[in-house]
Amino acid sequence: MSLERWEAALRGAIDMHVHTAGDVFPRLLDDIEAATMARDKGLTAVVLKGHVTGTADRAVVVRAHVPGIEVFGSLVLNGPVGGLNPEAVDTALRMGAKVIWGPTMWARNHARYARANHSRGYTELGMTFPEDGITLVDDRGGVKPEAEEILRLIGKAGAVFCTGHMSVEEALVVVPRAKALGVEKVVVSHPEYEPMGYSIANQVRLADMGALMEHTMSCHLPFWFPAQRERYQTIWDVYDAIKAVGAERCVLSSDLGQIHSPPPTEGFREFIQMFVSLGAGAREIDLMTRTNPAKLLGM
Repeated sequence: MSLERWEAALRGAIDMHVHTAGDVFPRLLDDIEAATMARDKGLTAVVLKGHVTGTADRAVVVRAHVPGIEVFGSLVLNGPVGGLNPEAVDTALRMGAKVIWGPTMWARNHARYARANHSRGYTELGMTFPEDGITLVDDRGGVKPEAEEILRLIGKAGAVFCTGHMSVEEALVVVPRAKALGVEKVVVSHPEYEPMGYSIANQVRLADMGALMEHTMSCHLPFWFPAQRERYQTIWDVYDAIKAVGAERCVLSSDLGQIHSPPPTEGFREFIQMFVSLGAGAREIDLMTRTNPAKLLGM
């Protein structure tokens, strides 16, 4: 592969999952630095994500200071914003947020996994977890009323709902209910991530329910090599999943910005080239990094 093709990999691409400072977790870049780097490398748009605060207001500021790239905000349904808080979601959407994420570090699934795998290094990163965690699913196996209200708000706004760090059992309940409540844009967040470990069969099943699968570079960095190695999914496993699901139902993003990771744009470029090296064609890459993200963001 020529250096020119390597450099061209990001032109016109969209990264829907970028972590920036400020945050309670250490980050490599702030909003403006991340957007500037992405623009200079040829990206069309980025979505800013924070585990503890919304980023819609920050995106407004970044757009004013970094012309030449679209910058969108989001909100994660974690404890610091009230968890399943319809008012917070409504406010974020009215401020222009394009993506609402299910709980991540505060998700019941993630909290339980982290407590069972202390060697994971979460404490060293300053991460703490609630005793039981947040779930959108009630004890009877249905979607909680406050979660349904949130999903209706997302659908009405035409925004994207991402599943966050919920278990596959939760996702199999929430995804079809989200579609039934009018959410047209549903994304399953990094199903290969260690605390989640969705099988290829379940990824296909969720895609058949109307969700897109989002695969992220963050899951393939040495720092995150799993405590439970039998749950680890290699880049080959992920490409097998993409082929089973279909690139037309997948999205690639970086999920980078951690201080131990490469800058989001560079990690994203490497992630794309991994799939090219495995045999992904130009159409597959275009679907997953340009066409599908652009549709999700209404671009």
